[in-house]
Amino acid sequence: MKKTIVAFVLAAGLLAVPSCTNLGSLGTVSANQVGAVGEVITGTVTNARNVTIDTDSSTKNMGTVLGAAVGAGAGQLLGGGSGRVASTVGFGALGALAGRGAAKYGDQTQGQVLTIKADKGGRTYNVTQPVYDGVGYIPVGTHGTLQLGGGGKFLPDGF
Repeated sequence: MKKTIVAFVLAAGLLAVPSCTNLGSLGTVSANQVGAVGEVITGTVTNARNVTIDTDSSTKNMGTVLGAAVGAGAGQLLGGGSGRVASTVGFGALGALAGRGAAKYGDQTQGQVLTIKADKGGRTYNVTQPVYDGVGYIPVGTHGTLQLGGGGKFLPDGF
């Protein structure tokens, strides 16, 4: 019975850590974007800088907790006698580090900081966004629309 519970915890931890949100999908919006009113501006990219978008702290914290649980469960299985407590604590700490690392690096995505000069009025806007599937990296000189409000994004003409 005890081994079954530990095996379940191990499996749940392994499935949960890599199941983080993919920021690079145009077909998915966050809940706070529903009903948001925005403005659409046409313009041209005048500067593009590639960046790495990191996970939010809640994803890292979930990875840490799940890693600690999985590690402690493994320590319970491997430890014996008076060494069981030390094994549980040690493996729990290692699992926490591994879980945090997996959540941090498993959920990073490539992005860009784009500077867009508006066609009308000549105003300049900056937007940081993921490299969207199907769009790819956006080069300087690309014309398109900048959608402001509800998590702004720039999309080249034709998308």
